[in-house]
Amino acid sequence: MKYISKLKEYIIRLSKKGLTPHEIALGVALGVFVASMPLFGIHTITGIALASLLRVNTLIVLLGTQISNPLTFPFQLFISAEIGSLILNGKFLEIRFSYDFIELVNHYLLPIILGGLVLGIIGAGISYFLVKVFFKRKQHETA
Repeated sequence: MKYISKLKEYIIRLSKKGLTPHEIALGVALGVFVASMPLFGIHTITGIALASLLRVNTLIVLLGTQISNPLTFPFQLFISAEIGSLILNGKFLEIRFSYDFIELVNHYLLPIILGGLVLGIIGAGISYFLVKVFFKRKQHETA
């Protein structure tokens, strides 16, 4: 919990440096979206690239990507696979063991990618809304 309060304090300091609630919320949402993608080990690089491309505060995007970490990633991967399987097959993912690479890709990788995309869009939308509401309230408290 100490880590979360320090993170919250840091983002509040950024808002005092002239960033609008929209800019902060957009950065966090972009980071959450990137963190939901199954980009094993390259979330940081992807976050920096997208922040530069979309002209969003890089530090805030990187803070948003921290939702994916060694503790949460297995759960994100599982949820992504299940969401993707429901969309592609209309049912939850069956566990299969096979040496056929193409079968493994079709059975596991495609649902994980699709589910990660859906999870990322939902997570980004929710985080954008929550962060923006939080900072709007902070502005009203200080005004």
